[in-house]
Amino acid sequence: MTVAIFGNRTLPVADAVWLEPGQRVVLDAEGVSWNGVRLERLDALYIHGFRYEDPVLPPADPACDWSLWQTGSVIRQQSYSFLYSVLSRLEQLGGPRLYNPPSAEVAAFDRLGQLDRLALAGFAVPSRLAGNDDGTVAAFQRRHDGVVWRPVTGRAAWQWFQDRQRQHLVGPERPPVLLAAVTPGRLLRAYVLDGQVALVLATLPPNRDGLERLETMIPVTDLPPEFLATIGRAVSTLGVRWAAALVTDGSDAPVFYDLDPDPEPGDLPPPFEAHLNHCLAAALTATPLPAPSFGPDPAERPALLLRRMLAIQFDMERSKYAR
Repeated sequence: MTVAIFGNRTLPVADAVWLEPGQRVVLDAEGVSWNGVRLERLDALYIHGFRYEDPVLPPADPACDWSLWQTGSVIRQQSYSFLYSVLSRLEQLGGPRLYNPPSAEVAAFDRLGQLDRLALAGFAVPSRLAGNDDGTVAAFQRRHDGVVWRPVTGRAAWQWFQDRQRQHLVGPERPPVLLAAVTPGRLLRAYVLDGQVALVLATLPPNRDGLERLETMIPVTDLPPEFLATIGRAVSTLGVRWAAALVTDGSDAPVFYDLDPDPEPGDLPPPFEAHLNHCLAAALTATPLPAPSFGPDPAERPALLLRRMLAIQFDMERSKYAR
């Protein structure tokens, strides 16, 4: 079993080929040679951190000299385009199992289209709307007890959408936003590998008592097998081998809000990160996914997101704009 890994050195894969930026890469008629290794002959390739970019050019910094900024951007654009071509060629050749190819990143960039494809395939998604017309958005709000919003493309978190948000976000001079109705149940994040759910996490509500704490997550183990199987089928339907699906569990089937290819295990509490890294290693080497080595207790996320402070800020906002 020959495995190559790009962008993540934390995976416990013995004898893996580690691909790094700045190494010798050649794209020829046969396939791809990376630092002397023929990638088309591998069994599996894990690509971490290669995001689809649209537009490719980053925004200009007004404080930068334009000629220097332009040169750096063109160089970066050429490197990005070449790596995109390398990974696309591997996908076309059907050689190694790719976690995840460029096509998965492109498909996930359009979040509304992603939900539409899931709905057409028979999976449950929330009532949704994308646009910048105030009247239409307000009517959508009135039809639902709760609404959340996020940008239409790229990576972002769903946030509550109320009148105050509509006043600042919606208008013909502003980019459209994606809205979705809130559905009953817990909001869960399921990590999926090759159609199999490796881990499901819920986030505890903000702590209002005692000391401030970091964001706390708890493993979820009470979901029926068919519920988990549905999540796995949905991810596979979108052609993704490794992803995090955001769902609610208020009905017999999951309701899908988002699907993030190439999630970042390092953002999770250490026991959950270690478990996902071992699961990724097992998937790459075509072995069964390991059972969790942690218990049912919650764990804190290693990020400076203080849940109690956020709760206080939300309460202040509600009181500030109360009528």
